[in-house]
Amino acid sequence: MVSRTTSLLVYAVRARVLLKYGGQLALMLAVLTLVPLAVSLVDHEWTLLSRYAVICASLFAAGGLLARLSAPGHIQNNEALTITVLAFLCTPLLMSWPMMVAGVSFSDALFEAVSGVTTTGLSTLGGVEGRPASFLFARAWMQWYGGLGIVVLSVAILNQHLAASRRLVEPVDTGETLMATARTHARRSFVVYSLLTLAGVAVVWSLQGDFFTALLHVLAAVSTGGFSGYDASLAKLRQPAAIAVMAISFMGAVSLPLYWRAAHAGWRKALRSLLGDVELRALLLACLLLGLALGVLAWQHGSTAPWYHGLMMGFSAQTTTGFSTLPAGAMDPASKLLMAVSMLIGGSVGSSAGGFKLLRLLILLRMLQLMIRQAGMPPHAVVEPWIGGHRLQDDDLLRAMQLILLFIGIVVLSWLPFVLLGYNPLDALFEVASACGTAGLSSGITRPGLEPALKAVLCLDMLAGRVEIIAMLVVLYPRNWFGRREENP
Repeated sequence: MVSRTTSLLVYAVRARVLLKYGGQLALMLAVLTLVPLAVSLVDHEWTLLSRYAVICASLFAAGGLLARLSAPGHIQNNEALTITVLAFLCTPLLMSWPMMVAGVSFSDALFEAVSGVTTTGLSTLGGVEGRPASFLFARAWMQWYGGLGIVVLSVAILNQHLAASRRLVEPVDTGETLMATARTHARRSFVVYSLLTLAGVAVVWSLQGDFFTALLHVLAAVSTGGFSGYDASLAKLRQPAAIAVMAISFMGAVSLPLYWRAAHAGWRKALRSLLGDVELRALLLACLLLGLALGVLAWQHGSTAPWYHGLMMGFSAQTTTGFSTLPAGAMDPASKLLMAVSMLIGGSVGSSAGGFKLLRLLILLRMLQLMIRQAGMPPHAVVEPWIGGHRLQDDDLLRAMQLILLFIGIVVLSWLPFVLLGYNPLDALFEVASACGTAGLSSGITRPGLEPALKAVLCLDMLAGRVEIIAMLVVLYPRNWFGRREENP
């Protein structure tokens, strides 16, 4: 039980803080929405253009008024997390309206928007080929700014709140001094993210020969989102272009602050800085091992080009990108189970990848290693846990265990409704793991005729997975909204 003294230390969120910084986020979302508005203008989609215009005007008007409110300079941790969760909830609600222009029902448009903003890639549309170019771009664009845009902009606003910032875009701390401010962190991450996008478009365009196809796939690759302009995903691309897209997906799953540190370490030290990062090495090893395992399993089942498909699907699952070169639902049970586990683990912290992140798994493995070693040591011996040149604190282990257990818990709770409704247990587990890990690979369950209740379950999974569950629980906690409030400083 929580003691009364502890309860008195819990401050509820303050309305002025939520409104002011929510208004600033509204202004930023309005600016981001100008991009698909311009694309719909070029594509002569006038109905879509008018809806984006209404959204932009409303966001500019409401955001302009709210951003002018006076609010305390100090922002509480729960307020920072609440603002971010509300951003991920409100954005899909707004963006589902324009998507309905393409003949999509509200429930499917909302599912698509949630999947886009959370960079998941699951879709209930059944097919996307033949849909307007502006519609396809809007999906990929949502994934791009959902992958980092909203989070980075949130962190930029909450520049005085490093604790909350670290939870949102948690940088890998390898013993170096933490960036001076969250605003600086946001700016640097945004620069890296944008450069990866521009370089990726140039490379894929040169290999594929079509600018729009390259743009769609790179926007979804950098964000590890996986929305494609083709029903067959990367199978419709030229093989060199498909490999390039997957390489960009891998780069998107690497911690963005790591690129910045490597770039400013000098050319001679840059490679050493990258290869010296324990999480990057673990990510590459995990992708290769999963890819090889999938290749062996595909070879045993008589697949054509098993090693190519195995590596591509392995990198897609581990980086939580969701691109595919063959239908995931047609893969053997062992492959599905391996991919489900990989999608839950995900990529690096500080990246656009989903999952509970490799670093947290490495922390638990290191602690397990120490427990085994201590069994053969004298009782008075003291062994300090280190990982990647960084000494682990007790709260590092606690946070890692909490998040992993929460991920497992939400997977189990979300899996049960699918099983109760008669779905294959392994396929259901794969689907839920894909949603919680914001991966987007599908066993075939996510389809146009999916039950509305299960669509809602997957939407909640995608949202919880994107904000790493803790933030969602903070918003659902009653004392977050009702109770004593801190006096405005």
